[in-house]
Amino acid sequence: MAKMSAEEKAVRDALAAVEADTGIAKAQEILRTGVVPAATAADKLNYEDARNAVSQLSPDWQERLGKAYAALDNQQQKVIDQAGALGYDVNTTTGALTPKVNTGGTKPKTAEELAAEAAALKAAADKKAQDEKDIAGKRDAFAIIKSSLTTYGFTATEIAELSTFIEAGLTNAKMGPEQVKLDMRELPTYKARFVGNTKRVSAGLNALSEANYLTQENDYSEIFKMYGVGNLASRAQFGDLIGNSISVTETTKRIDTAVKRVKNANPAVLKSLKELYPAITDTDIVTYFLKGDEVLPELERKTTVAEIGSTAAQFGMKETGLANLTRFEDLQKYGVTLASAREGYATIAEDLPGATKLGNIYGETGITYGQTEAEAEQFKSSAEAKRKKEKLIETEKSSFKGSAGLNTGGLSTQYLRRSSSAGQF
Repeated sequence: MAKMSAEEKAVRDALAAVEADTGIAKAQEILRTGVVPAATAADKLNYEDARNAVSQLSPDWQERLGKAYAALDNQQQKVIDQAGALGYDVNTTTGALTPKVNTGGTKPKTAEELAAEAAALKAAADKKAQDEKDIAGKRDAFAIIKSSLTTYGFTATEIAELSTFIEAGLTNAKMGPEQVKLDMRELPTYKARFVGNTKRVSAGLNALSEANYLTQENDYSEIFKMYGVGNLASRAQFGDLIGNSISVTETTKRIDTAVKRVKNANPAVLKSLKELYPAITDTDIVTYFLKGDEVLPELERKTTVAEIGSTAAQFGMKETGLANLTRFEDLQKYGVTLASAREGYATIAEDLPGATKLGNIYGETGITYGQTEAEAEQFKSSAEAKRKKEKLIETEKSSFKGSAGLNTGGLSTQYLRRSSSAGQF
């Protein structure tokens, strides 16, 4: 075996000192177990002697040994840093660990405190994960709400405004999907879309669900189209109908009356309706009939009154127009309809001129027979009006007994001749 040179022996001794660095080993053991044993003389580092022994070596060997020392110093610093993090100081001579002296700074943490910190970190991580999961769930729910807006008839501008509100709810822990929907219904834009509900609530009625509201709008729209007034179908019009709690069935009756009995009927009926009721100023009469200001029976009554008034004018009656509103309303109360008005005024138009002439001829009798009496006799079966006409006829007959006898040719009016020959009186 070749004899080891003095320089090589010095290096080997130095490396052996590194390997035998019991201070470093003991510090690492303490870090693993958390147990700090009492320091002993054996804990003293022995590589310092080796460092001094080779201080006179050649530069080449000193470089090699320096690298070994650098590795040792690096390992030593790691141990010092790790120990410091746990609240200990490392004695670089003995490797012993001693608690840091508290100089008013942070107190070294106990094992229990460290465990509590670890538990808090885990809880925070778990909460973050749950929050992210909740946000994902809320985002899905809110996406459904946003998609429903397109089916509610909102404009693009309105949808953008409501979407901004919904997105804000994602970051608000206090707002879940249901709360967002409740709060969204209070927004001016939302209320304007479902304006009928606002009116219903103000009137003490329950608000309709969005689904029921849309269904009712669709039903109204179909009715409007069926009667040829689809141009009146609008959000505002539907809102008035819903807000006034006018059912689809009643809406149908209102439009039917307006279209069949007024709009598409004899123009004289519409003219009469507006003359007798000047408050009706709507350009489209159907719009008036859809208002909730008046109930359906009242609208039907006014229509009948207008039909009676227009028929009277059609058959040449002089007493017509607004001044005679009470006359026609009275006839409506007696059950006069358009059909009976046509039949009755046809008879009155034929008989009234003659009866009126007799009244003028025999004014000394004090008997007058005009439109009012004729209407009373024809529509109300008035016995008094009938007696007046009979009295005039008898007076006419008596005046001709001496000169012309009872020959009908001598009677003064065509009306009386027709009445006498028919044996009506």
